[in-house]
Amino acid sequence: MRPVRVLVHLNNLALGGAQLNAVDIARTLRDRGHDPVLFAQGVDGPAPLVEVAAGHGLEVVVAGGPQTPHGEIRRRLGSLAAEHGSQLLHAWEVRAARNSYFGPGRYGRLPVITTFYGIRMLRGLPRHQPLVLGLGALMGEGKAFGHQDVSLIEPPVNTATDAPGLVDGAAFRREHGIGDDELLLVIVTRLVPALEKDAGAELTVDAVRHLDDPRVRLVVVGAGPSLEPLRTRAAAANTALGRQAVLVPGQLADPRPAYQAADVVLGMGGSALRGLAFGKPVVVHGAAGYTAVHEPGPLVEPHASRCMYGFGNGSREPGSLAGQLRGLLDDPGRRAELGAWGRDWVVGRFSLECVTTAFEELYARVLDRPARPARAGRWLRDLEQMTRYEFTKPAALRLLGRL
Repeated sequence: MRPVRVLVHLNNLALGGAQLNAVDIARTLRDRGHDPVLFAQGVDGPAPLVEVAAGHGLEVVVAGGPQTPHGEIRRRLGSLAAEHGSQLLHAWEVRAARNSYFGPGRYGRLPVITTFYGIRMLRGLPRHQPLVLGLGALMGEGKAFGHQDVSLIEPPVNTATDAPGLVDGAAFRREHGIGDDELLLVIVTRLVPALEKDAGAELTVDAVRHLDDPRVRLVVVGAGPSLEPLRTRAAAANTALGRQAVLVPGQLADPRPAYQAADVVLGMGGSALRGLAFGKPVVVHGAAGYTAVHEPGPLVEPHASRCMYGFGNGSREPGSLAGQLRGLLDDPGRRAELGAWGRDWVVGRFSLECVTTAFEELYARVLDRPARPARAGRWLRDLEQMTRYEFTKPAALRLLGRL
């Protein structure tokens, strides 16, 4: 494929799955001869994703702050596109999609592709530009929502760097006082209510308390608004058990040692996939108390089509999860078998190389289309749909002029 100058608009600067996916794909595109440049809106406080990108030799152009008006962010995005000579704009998630569509992509001036790796379809996405979904389960819903060009490209895992034996898991265990004879559960996640990520971590804390097994330790790696409530829950569990069974140390810029150190990984989405890439048995978290061991059988395709996510029956009793963990912790042979199978499965389906090739093919298809200016009526329909308001045509035109 001929080299492409692509402007990658990150949704935010947190160490979330979509942002890390975007950086990994940009790096792989760069290594293949393309010219990606990354853009994100500024934040108050640390921006760890900037350091991660720099470690890959990529620069993130950061504009404004969290209170900067949308119009100013879009203006700066347009200036960067012009300076870079961008041929295509790749937006990751909802905010970036809107900035791109009503910024440099306005009226079809620059082709825009949106990638959405959420697990529930949203109506706030532009419908008249190519949309990439990460879940096969959402394809029908995306088309039903009016999206005219929908592709499935599942989230990638860098199976070259997320692999057994490349980092020192023993050092992670020593740092956190985990003995060689102890069984370590690890969760790496953003501690936010969205997708019930914090609920999965809370349920696991309760399951460790329910197990009351002196061999078992849990480390939850991550940060977010639910960090302090989770630490309070962990402290209560430790008091009840009379030992430091649960540790919540915070966020790691490079969480690979935690994966390597684990005997069992728990989580959802990209975190669960990374656990599999490290050859670890994985328990999948989901909504409404969902947990399940990822293993050969009828759950494999549902997990894959929902990007390692599931939907429970609303029960948040820890007994079921405790039983699933007991079955793994008491059987090292089963852990080894599931770890080897999971590694092969994720390499064959989610490798970064395969996913980047799929994006290259999509870029080529979009760039080969003849340029076609957007019709005003189509823009008004997208404006109405994305703002969820009804506008008279003159009012919509005035608002559109300010975006």
